[in-house]
Amino acid sequence: MTVEVEVNGRRHLVELGRMGSRWTATLGRRSVVVDAMRAGDDWSLLIAPTDGGSSGTPLSFAVNIDRRGTAAATVSVGGQRFVAMVIDPRRHLRGGRGAAPRGAAAQTLASAMPGRVVKVLVSAGDRVVARQALAVVEAMKMENELRAPADAVVREVRIVEGASVEAGAILIVLE
Repeated sequence: MTVEVEVNGRRHLVELGRMGSRWTATLGRRSVVVDAMRAGDDWSLLIAPTDGGSSGTPLSFAVNIDRRGTAAATVSVGGQRFVAMVIDPRRHLRGGRGAAPRGAAAQTLASAMPGRVVKVLVSAGDRVVARQALAVVEAMKMENELRAPADAVVREVRIVEGASVEAGAILIVLE
């Protein structure tokens, strides 16, 4: 499962997977195993490299999460504080609870990291279905498909093939 998170204003794509009672988390080329336990009001995290080799020693962190509301939280890890939230574009496009009313503000899809646009697969006016590939962006020598979070109509395409994009740049607007 891929999750988009925003930490201190920068967006990242994190690939999460289950490994027994633990989780694997991959950001770019770095992959780790995470074991989390509730410790009172805080969390205790043990993070280790996925290869099990000598590429890194497992690290332990005490994590405090101070919720600011439904979206953002202040996360304290090892004396450092971050403002973080999970981005869920689907809540704006689906007709379910918490969805934006029909005709409300458009949903923007942004680049998670700097890269180069390899392919643009849609045009303004196209109807797309959930999980349909919209564009391919190469970042860190990996091709990443940008997919529709739900059924929608492409309002605007702000990218062209071969263009460089910055992290957080709006690539496609859906409604």
